[in-house]
Amino acid sequence: MVENAIVERNDEISYLYEEKSDEIKLGGCGVAVVALTEYMDAFGSDKYKDLAVKLGNGILTMLDQDSGEYYHVLDGEFIKKEQFRTVYYDGEATFALCRLYSLTSDEKWLNAAKSAVEHFISADYVQYKDHWVAYSMNEIAKYVDDERYYTFALRNAQENLDTIYNRDTTYHTYFELLMSTFEIYDRMIERGIHVDYLDNGFDLEYFLRTIYKRADHMLCGYFYPEYAMYMANPNSILDTFMVRHDGYRVRIDDVQHNVGGYYLYYMNYDKLVDYGMLEYRDKA
Repeated sequence: MVENAIVERNDEISYLYEEKSDEIKLGGCGVAVVALTEYMDAFGSDKYKDLAVKLGNGILTMLDQDSGEYYHVLDGEFIKKEQFRTVYYDGEATFALCRLYSLTSDEKWLNAAKSAVEHFISADYVQYKDHWVAYSMNEIAKYVDDERYYTFALRNAQENLDTIYNRDTTYHTYFELLMSTFEIYDRMIERGIHVDYLDNGFDLEYFLRTIYKRADHMLCGYFYPEYAMYMANPNSILDTFMVRHDGYRVRIDDVQHNVGGYYLYYMNYDKLVDYGMLEYRDKA
């Protein structure tokens, strides 16, 4: 990516560029920033800091900070091509801005993210069941103590619990949404933050039961040896994740979403148990 997919607009602004489609996509730039900042966190390095900042500046060129709305696609000449491509781009870009604030402590990233979150709230992004919105809310809530943010983040899970709980396919991104929201909830409890929605809307028992059910149900998408042995090339897909209802598809983004959800589940498992997840599980 760093060597082959970055295009510079000037000394301060860069984008992730997809040569095949001749497109600069907001979501691609956002995920690139997330990948670079996660790498630097994991390895205790600032190796890609300058590039991450330049990509962040690219994201800012696609954000109207007055409305909080993004422009989604440019062409290779930096000319506007498509106002809207997919709602996921908004959450990806906002998560990236939050990660840049974590990296640099530069208020411009936080202010831009806040602008986008205000749009999320006013446009009721709860309806999209978007895990990237959950990720961005989890990150921004570390720095912004706003009751509306907490309420929106909790609603993003609560108002979609029936759909998530009863989903017959693995639908891995739901698990990421749940676990990101759990981290927000846990941080609220640890900090003594209380909002009215905790008493009037949020159902902790149902929330935890849903987390447990999704963690268990998603194993249906794991390529155990007993499943892989029936495939044409078992060794190539053993111990990865697939999408059963799409011809046992294995794709890198599907694997990432599964691993991301289970990683958060593993890291928070003891806390989930302390909050009563296993007891609530038995009431399902």
